[in-house]
Amino acid sequence: MLITNPFPGPQPYRASDRERFYGRADMAYHLQGSVLANRCVTVYGPSGAGKSSLMQAAVIPALVDAQDISVARVDGWPEDQEPARWLAHAVYADLSLGGPREGLSAEDALLAAARRATRRSSRIMLLYLDQIEQLLHASRSADASEAFFDTLNRLVELPLRNLRVVLSLREDYLGRFRDRLRDHRRLLDNGFRVGPLTVAELSAAVCHAAAAGEPPQTWDLEQMTALMLQVRVPGQAATDQAEAQSAYAQIVCRALFRLRARGDGASGGDGAPGGEAEAEPILRGYLETTLDALGPLRGSAQRLLEDHLVTADGSRTLRTETELLRLIPETDLSPILTALEGAAILHAEEHQGSRYFEIGHDWLARRVFEHRQQREREEEQQRELRRQRDESEARLTKERAKRRRLVVIAAVSVVLAAGAGALGLWAWQQKHKAETAYRAAEEQTQLAQKRQAEARAALREVEEQKQRAEEETRRAEAETTRAEAERSRAEAEAARARVAAEEAQRARDEAREAEQLARAAEALARQAELKAREEEQKANRAAEQERRSKEKLERLIERAAGKIQGGLN
Repeated sequence: MLITNPFPGPQPYRASDRERFYGRADMAYHLQGSVLANRCVTVYGPSGAGKSSLMQAAVIPALVDAQDISVARVDGWPEDQEPARWLAHAVYADLSLGGPREGLSAEDALLAAARRATRRSSRIMLLYLDQIEQLLHASRSADASEAFFDTLNRLVELPLRNLRVVLSLREDYLGRFRDRLRDHRRLLDNGFRVGPLTVAELSAAVCHAAAAGEPPQTWDLEQMTALMLQVRVPGQAATDQAEAQSAYAQIVCRALFRLRARGDGASGGDGAPGGEAEAEPILRGYLETTLDALGPLRGSAQRLLEDHLVTADGSRTLRTETELLRLIPETDLSPILTALEGAAILHAEEHQGSRYFEIGHDWLARRVFEHRQQREREEEQQRELRRQRDESEARLTKERAKRRRLVVIAAVSVVLAAGAGALGLWAWQQKHKAETAYRAAEEQTQLAQKRQAEARAALREVEEQKQRAEEETRRAEAETTRAEAERSRAEAEAARARVAAEEAQRARDEAREAEQLARAAEALARQAELKAREEEQKANRAAEQERRSKEKLERLIERAAGKIQGGLN
């Protein structure tokens, strides 16, 4: 079944939609009269109020039918194009004037086109310049915009009776527009405000539009009023006289019509969309659904919208297909543009054999801008998290390096301590050996002294025996005088004396041997004492060497600690 959705979505109605454009008949009639009566009319109103739809789907088609006017229109101003030359090309193309003569400036080319068109025909020539606020963006060249308004002022002041100019811009740019054009009062003489439809007007209009769709649908006015109240201007009372946001209503109604035509929408007894329908989920999901349908191209499409089709303040901007091809590969760009244009998220127009694109409505641009701001906040959070993680890793790396340095210091200290311990152990062992040798020498000395004492005791005993022998000899001699008488007894006594003398001789020999033994013992004692002194000297030298080694080790440890401290600093 063929479905013709009467709701264009978040983009203005075009001339081809005039049969489905409702709710602005009286305003369209008054604006037609103002255009015919004045050389230049400035149409202004809030974003989404329907300025472009009113001109393109009502006023211009009516003037064409009634007055057979010729129309040249510009509804977007690319940032990489000089505004005056962009308008001149549009006038030459839309009015079939060929091309400007070579060497003409943009201003002269535009003025020449207007003169040529009025000479060729007495028909009214209307120049419709939409979205003039784009020329007031901070990113635009102020000099180029000023030159354009100078040219436009000269154009309006030309003595051409059949020339009409309509400028259209958002109301929030009107103050800036008037400041910029304070020296061009002719462009500001006639203003025409297009305010938002009320909830009552919009509800009636969408019911009429639904009936003009294919297949036609009958929507209940009361239920639609309740639904349109959900898209009223924030802060206004919930009455049918509250101002409505038409762009939101278009998206909601486009979705409901599609659901109803497919049999998916809830319906009441008269076939109208059910009262339980809510606008917010539809509005919230519309953009996401369209992007999700792009599958793996969603990310590129979202970047295209967020980074290249809205300005820094959230306004729409134009991009030519050539510009976009420099940003996104053609294999990705083509399906993205086709999908977004088909969903009425992007609006496209032909220009000099190419196309330019813009987001379908300021409403949608704000939504995209909100997405971009959210993404930028998340990216900033991620960058902050990465920064914190990097700082943590840097601190951890620094701590690890510090710990490694401490481990090295500890290892060096352990090695040095182990060396000092080994050296100390060796010194202790040497000292222990010296002490053992000293004790052995002491024992040898004591043993020698003991032997010396024993030898002296033996010598005293020999002396005593000698003395006894001498006494015996004296007694023997005394007895000799007596023994002469008693010779036999004396000879016996003499024999005993000889025996005693022999024993004395043996005693003297033993005494001499004991004395020699004593002298040998004394020599051994002296040798032991000398050896003990040598061992003591060795022990003293070992202790001195140990002391020097400790001092050297302490100096090494101090130098190592100094170098490590210097490395840490």
